[in-house]
Amino acid sequence: RHCHVQHLPLPKEPDRYQVSGAISSTAGGATVAMLAGRQLPAACRPCRSRTAALHVMAAQAGGRNSQKYSSVGQRSGGKQILVVTLNPDGSDAWRLDAVVEMLKQGAVGILPTDTSPALVASLENKEAVLKLYAVKELAPKKPLSILCRGFQDISTYTAGFPAPSEAGRPNWFNVVKKILPGPYTLILPASKNLPTQVTDFVKGKAVHRKSVGVRLPADPVCKAVLEALGGPLLCTTASLPEAPDVGSMMEVYAGKGPGLDFIVDVGPREATLSTVVDMTGSEPEVIRQGAGSSSMFE
Repeated sequence: RHCHVQHLPLPKEPDRYQVSGAISSTAGGATVAMLAGRQLPAACRPCRSRTAALHVMAAQAGGRNSQKYSSVGQRSGGKQILVVTLNPDGSDAWRLDAVVEMLKQGAVGILPTDTSPALVASLENKEAVLKLYAVKELAPKKPLSILCRGFQDISTYTAGFPAPSEAGRPNWFNVVKKILPGPYTLILPASKNLPTQVTDFVKGKAVHRKSVGVRLPADPVCKAVLEALGGPLLCTTASLPEAPDVGSMMEVYAGKGPGLDFIVDVGPREATLSTVVDMTGSEPEVIRQGAGSSSMFE
């Protein structure tokens, strides 16, 4: 039987820590969770659940510096993946401080969005970008999208929206303002501010992209990370089950390439796709129908 509500033995000073949840099995054997520098007792062993994850909440008594973590598992080199659990509405977004700092230092992780969870890295950090490609096992020429804070980022990294091709056609910027933030990826001409893309990992060859997909996600947690970071993130959809949870994310990505550095968890939710619209020409072209309506582009 899954130990979903199991309360485990605690280390010393039990009044300061609470441990609850379910332990997931890992490919390498038992999961060891580290909490405030202390190992949990050896009795804390994985159950046989394939998808449940151990939830370790370190809640120091009082103060804004309390942290709420889910557990970890191990990746290459024995390093652990930080898993921060938040309310879906982002009301406890201060818990993201560590994630934001990690992104600034070149970390790669998973963030929730209004469609599917996204693998992300700092757009301006070349080493982080290469690491993101390695984790997802992508070809170097594969173009990725960017998660933006708002239209100011779109103006910085793109040449903007197409003008009406003829009298009577919509003003596409006004159309887009009505649907964003939302589940759309809009492909726009790239500006010179967009960092070059490495197309040959061995030779280090890089080119300037002619276009880029931009997203303004309507997810409060994702938006909080972007605002705290102060800039956009390079992103790609995480390849996960329809209703991914921490356990499935760990199972898919913990051992890939250099491995993940963090996962931001808001609980299981249905994974969907964004609607992709190419706006590099005179008229928008719907490339993929996803969660967002495309009727306004017809």
